[in-house]
Amino acid sequence: MTVEVRFLGTGDAFASGGRSHACILVSAPEGRILLDCGGSSLPAIVRACDPGTIDAVAVTHLHGDHFGGLPYLVMQQKYAPRSRPLLVGGPPSLEERYLGSMRGLYLDFFHSPCPFDVRWSVLGPTPTKLGPAEISAHPVEHVPASEPHGFRVRIGGRLIAYSGDARWSAAIPPLADGADLFISETTTYSLPDPVHISAKELVSHRAELRCKRLVATHLGKDSVANVASLGLEHAEDGMAIEL
Repeated sequence: MTVEVRFLGTGDAFASGGRSHACILVSAPEGRILLDCGGSSLPAIVRACDPGTIDAVAVTHLHGDHFGGLPYLVMQQKYAPRSRPLLVGGPPSLEERYLGSMRGLYLDFFHSPCPFDVRWSVLGPTPTKLGPAEISAHPVEHVPASEPHGFRVRIGGRLIAYSGDARWSAAIPPLADGADLFISETTTYSLPDPVHISAKELVSHRAELRCKRLVATHLGKDSVANVASLGLEHAEDGMAIEL
């Protein structure tokens, strides 16, 4: 059974190196799910697949480069038009923050009925079925107001772990434990950052990460400038791997 993981956006909030915002498309026989949907994600989504084939979206935390693309995806699907529900899961305040963003961007969206439902789930440590995947969300250390979580995603007989945005902490090794693939942010190369992991930190802690494969993403300016020296396999926009 094959699971494809396609990195649609591998950049930080500032699109360092011209990279798109965080967005990962996971495709399996059971269906398709997005892990994060940053503000610039829709063009990459459209290039990769028919957005109507996406069953669900799971959001790690409430920063625009991770959930800001949801209003654009929903608008696109309204006029596609889509008829089946879109399932969205994430932190407790996700629905409220999405609605506030949608009202600011497209107030007229609410003036006519939407032909499909957006169905919301709060993801937590107990695994939750979200479309084709079973996801558990685990607190990580980032900006507290963003309600940050990392994911453990079971789909197609594989386990994918994803840090979202996080600093290195004791929460990271159990998040990655036993994963076929651990996707970790590496916003910086070596510069210290109070809310992000550096590539140097990740390399120094590699022995603690009991995962089969580790891929770095969310590359900021410092990481992009040193991409040849990261010491890690790293993602590029559009890159796909099979598990």
